[in-house]
Amino acid sequence: STEKVQIGSWVTFADEYNVEQRVQLVGDDQADVAHGLFNWSSPLGRALLGAQLGDEVQWKRPAGDQLIEIIRIEPA
Repeated sequence: STEKVQIGSWVTFADEYNVEQRVQLVGDDQADVAHGLFNWSSPLGRALLGAQLGDEVQWKRPAGDQLIEIIRIEPA
């Protein structure tokens, strides 16, 4: 789907400084943060999963919560 973030989706989001990041939500066995592959149950994965294009979601990080905006969703 290009409308809603699902496991396998590539997601591009922007932070409050308009810095963009592109990640893919994957399962435990595929996670590789260095290559942008985030476990769907990680803090970032939980923030993104189910979000829709244009949504702003709260990413709960150890370094402090961050508001991010979903700007692109691509199927796997």
